[in-house]
Order: sequence, then structure tokens, then C-alpha cells
Amino acid sequence: MKTSFQKTLIAASVGVAMFAAVSTASANSLLFPYFTTATGAQSVLSLSNTGAAPATQALHYVYNYGPACTHYDANGSLTANDILSHSIASPAAGGFGKVVGSDTSTPVYFPLAGQTGFLVVSSKSFAANDALRGSMAIVDPTSGLVVSYPGIDNAAATNGAFGANGEGDFSGITDLNFPLTALPGGIVNTSWFGVIVGNMGPVITAGANWTGGVTFTNNGNIYNNDEVAYSGTAGKTITCSGTLATSDLATSAQLAAVGGNGGLVKVTGTPVPATNATGVVLMKMQTVLPAVGAPFAGKMFLHREQAGL
Repeated sequence: MKTSFQKTLIAASVGVAMFAAVSTASANSLLFPYFTTATGAQSVLSLSNTGAAPATQALHYVYNYGPACTHYDANGSLTANDILSHSIASPAAGGFGKVVGSDTSTPVYFPLAGQTGFLVVSSKSFAANDALRGSMAIVDPTSGLVVSYPGIDNAAATNGAFGANGEGDFSGITDLNFPLTALPGGIVNTSWFGVIVGNMGPVITAGANWTGGVTFTNNGNIYNNDEVAYSGTAGKTITCSGTLATSDLATSAQLAAVGGNGGLVKVTGTPVPATNATGVVLMKMQTVLPAVGAPFAGKMFLHREQAGL
């Protein structure tokens, strides 16, 4: 029974990954803002080599994981015109390896189970900024998450020495202000996973942890579902990556006043000085609670928040 379930899970995650490999973002550094190697889950990365002068590409994988956003990197490769799909987790950590076992491209697996984080993959072979494309698909039966999304394009040539040129430079992303909404807490548990972005190149070169930081504030108000404002200031600083809960963005009095009907918080972020942070990629996570009933109960929905106030 367990083996049959694992095969079904792997087939589902591979199917999502192969479907998502069409019409995805392109660049020489791609940011994948969320992966998980939780027990029973599969995160599947799909990459393709679309360079104008097809040849084997050297790839640089940089994983950032756990509460300390720890750096882990290694080198892989992608043959000409190839599609490489593989589990993020190594087989020893619960992954299934390559989707096509005979694929001659070389992935870089993440060696630890039970972790979450984000990933940057860069092409190191071509000056063109359109050689590398990719997507991430995730299936997690425990959380109910089934999602696929394209890698985020930094549109920069990254073919210099590792960490040089545009590798890991996402300073073009300056999203800091977000209108964040939450549905009633009795039916949906809402949180956000934020990845702080900027020019990560120097820390990639040094093999160090990314320490870009952004401080978020609710700007002194939150609103209930009938547009009534309640004053009080609350906020949180995220370094590298981390989670925002609704309770991080409101005082206890504001939460009590808003009640369980959901509401709106107009969040502003400010980069922490001298950390190279320029913005944030914010992923909204909504877990549907049992009270809702089938077919939505137990499912998790994930999407990237749109910035702008």
C-alpha cells in the first residue's frame, strides 16, 4: 500500500512538472522562491537549455534553506536542447531522482529531508540571457499543496566566474508594498512566505548565507471585512526568507476587534540598510480548514502576491 501511494505521488508530481515545463520564464539566473523536502512531499524542478548556440551548459545551483537560510551550492550540467526534470530531494532524502533515469544531464540534489527554502539556478556557459528556462512543481499530501510555478527571470547574463556578472542579481525586483487580505480564520489559515531579494552575487561568490533584510509594518491600521479601520502598529523583519502570519501584522487588540471574519492589511516594507536588499517575493499560502468540507478541506493554495498600494 505504501509503495503504491509513493508511486502515485511521484506520478502526480512528475505530471505537474512536465505540464509546467511549457511556456515558463527564461533567464540565466532563475529564482524558485519555494521548495519543500517534507516527509511524503515531492518538489520537482524542470530545466531546459534553449540557448541560441546549443551546447552543454554548466549550471550553478544555490540552495537557501531552514530558519537560518543556510547556503548550500554545487555544480550541475544541462546538455544541448535537453529537458532535465528531477526531484529536489536526493534519493537518500526521500526524492525519486531524475524523471528520466537515462538523462545524461547532471542535477544537483538537496541532501536533507524535512526542509523548506528557495533555490537559485544559473547558467554559466553563455552570454545570452535567454538560455535557461525552468519551473517548479510541488505535491505535498500532508499540507494539501499541489502547485507549479515558473522560475523568476533576472534577465542578466551570468556566464562569468561563479558569482560574477549577473549571477543571483535580482535587484531589479523592488516590490515592497502589498495589500494583504485574509479570509475568515474559521475556514482558512492564511500566511505568507517571503524571500528577500537583491544582488545575491557577492554572497554566492563567498559561499556565505544571504542576509538581505526587509522590515514590514502595517502602517498603523488594519481593516475588517466591512472596511472599518482599527489603529495600532505592528510588524516584523524577515532576513533572507521567512514566514509572515496575520498575527505578525496586527496587535492583539486589532486582532480581537477585527474578529474572525478576515480583513485587509496594507503592508509596507523597508530594506534593512547595508544588506543589499531591494524587494521581496511574497508567496501567499491558504490552507482550507475541515469546517469547509469537501472538496476544498485540507487543500493548500499558493500564489505570488502582486505588489502595489
